[in-house]
Amino acid sequence: MADAAVIGTKLEQIEQYHSELRAKQDLGREPFLEDITQQRAVERMFENAIQASVDLAKHIASTDFGYEENTSKGAVKVLRDNGVIREETASTLIDAVGFRNILAHEYGTVRPKQVYEYLQTDLGVYDDFSRQVATWWHEQAN
Repeated sequence: MADAAVIGTKLEQIEQYHSELRAKQDLGREPFLEDITQQRAVERMFENAIQASVDLAKHIASTDFGYEENTSKGAVKVLRDNGVIREETASTLIDAVGFRNILAHEYGTVRPKQVYEYLQTDLGVYDDFSRQVATWWHEQAN
C-alpha cells in the first residue's frame, strides 16, 4: 500500500509548484516573452510540478498496482486504468510529461510562446490530479 507520508509530501509539493505557477499567470504575454529570466523560472516550475506529479503516480502505481516499469507515462496510465484518476486528467498529464521532457532533456525546442500558453491554460491538471489522488487515498484508508 502507498506510503501516507510520500503521498502527503508529493501532494504538498504539487500544490506549492502549482501555486507558484498561478502567481506567474499575471505576467503579460509580451513582458513574459521579453524576459528570459521569467521564462526560465516558469519552465523550472513546470518541471517541478510535473515531476512531483509523476513521482506520486509512480509511487502509487508500483505500491498498489504492482507496476514494475519506470516510465512516467506508464505510471499515469496505471492510475487511469485502476480508477485513481480520470481519463481527461491522465491524458493531460501524459501530455505534460512530454512537455517536461522537452524542458528538462531538450528532446525538442522550447518555445516561449508555448510555455506562456501552457501557463495560461493548462494549470488545472495539477488541481485535478491532486484532488483525484487524495479522494482515492481517502477511500483506501476508510
